[in-house]
Amino acid sequence: MTTVLIAFLLLIGYFLTQSYFKSLAEAENASLMRLNGIVYTLAMQMDGDAHQRLMAKYTAKDAITTSKQDQDYLAIHQVLRRNTQANMLNTAIYTIVLDSSNTCYFGVTSDEKPYFRHPYHSAPALLMEKHAEGAMIPRYQDEFGTWLSAFAAIRNSKGEMVALVQADQKFDDFMAHARAEVLQNLLVGVLMGTFFLVLLIRILQPILRKERLNKEALSAANMENKRIAAQLQQSLEHVTALDNFRREMIANLSHDLRTPMASILGYLETIIQKKALLSDVEQEKFLHVALSESNRLNKLVNELFDLSKLESGQIHIEPEPFNIAELAQDTLQKYQLQADTKHVKLLTDFSHDLPLAFADLRWIDRVLQNLLDNALRYVYEGGFVMFTVFEKDNILNFKVCNSGDPIPEAHLDRVFDRYFKSSNRKKDSTGLGLTVVKKIVELHGERVWAESNDTVTTFRFTLPVYRSS
Repeated sequence: MTTVLIAFLLLIGYFLTQSYFKSLAEAENASLMRLNGIVYTLAMQMDGDAHQRLMAKYTAKDAITTSKQDQDYLAIHQVLRRNTQANMLNTAIYTIVLDSSNTCYFGVTSDEKPYFRHPYHSAPALLMEKHAEGAMIPRYQDEFGTWLSAFAAIRNSKGEMVALVQADQKFDDFMAHARAEVLQNLLVGVLMGTFFLVLLIRILQPILRKERLNKEALSAANMENKRIAAQLQQSLEHVTALDNFRREMIANLSHDLRTPMASILGYLETIIQKKALLSDVEQEKFLHVALSESNRLNKLVNELFDLSKLESGQIHIEPEPFNIAELAQDTLQKYQLQADTKHVKLLTDFSHDLPLAFADLRWIDRVLQNLLDNALRYVYEGGFVMFTVFEKDNILNFKVCNSGDPIPEAHLDRVFDRYFKSSNRKKDSTGLGLTVVKKIVELHGERVWAESNDTVTTFRFTLPVYRSS
């Protein structure tokens, strides 16, 4: 819209400028033709012999002071005055004389007061060049303003040029009038342009608004397309990652299931096929191994089943108040025999007056068992496992520490990932127990994390405190 307004104003300015200069040129041409007609008519009416006698008789400046001082002067003056009045000229008509040195002097004037033999200091160059034949003098400047002039030769009875007659018209007034007219036309043009511009704006506003809305809609659509493309790319990457994970999980699961299954089948087939060759002690040993592998297989299946239910949202937490210290003691009792076998000390550090926890007792028991089972698997023989419970900022904090080879710091954030095994993990670990722990704790709206130093690995989680209403 701004461009349209600027272009419109430039167009108006161009046409008004052209109109101004054209008007000046036409007025100048018309005025010059009129002045030319006047001076040529006067040149034919003038008595060249009388003018020659007058100039020969009076040779001094201001020698004639009144129009009636000399009959020749009066006769020429009356001719000039009649033509000035008849042609309604605003400036006087003069006769001009050139002396032997080609200097211009004023002779007779149509004004009442003579201006006799005053030097014509600002005589136009064209007058000096063509004084013998006469000419029209286009716009020129002198100390009195801008002028248009025409002159013609006055001749005596012998045909000799004795003087010039010059008629002038001051052009400043016309130029001022032309400029005023241009400004007036410019004002009218601007007003009309403003009117049509406002009208154009009123007409174009709905179109421009619709175009703007379309542009915004197109921009929004492009942004949405980019967002959808990014989401599709992200989804593709996620699907690819899931597919890779699925392949890895199936491979790991197949290996984890096949290993104990192969052991069970191998030992049972050995007992059946070589029963007569095996002693009772050897048969009992093989049966114990098959039973151990069956328990391992059963545990793996249970962990997979529980993890599947936790991830699919089938498990709904049913929180209740309970004593976390008592639950921890019960869990330790279940693993006391296993700890004694490895000569591992089970230690506790419980704060006094612990508040009740508010969580699902059954699933928190599973968390403690998985953490204790994990700790006993990796603790060195003769080492220790410690349960610590304390309250901080109205949150129950639980720690399970075990001595032994610590988890590398770079792996601490990944130990809860499914099937992830750190460099110090046991081969018989399924890698699912800690994943189950993380899912259970997160279902309670709490967090679980791992820490380690040179000799101790610690798993920590938080639980909400029971608040009686």
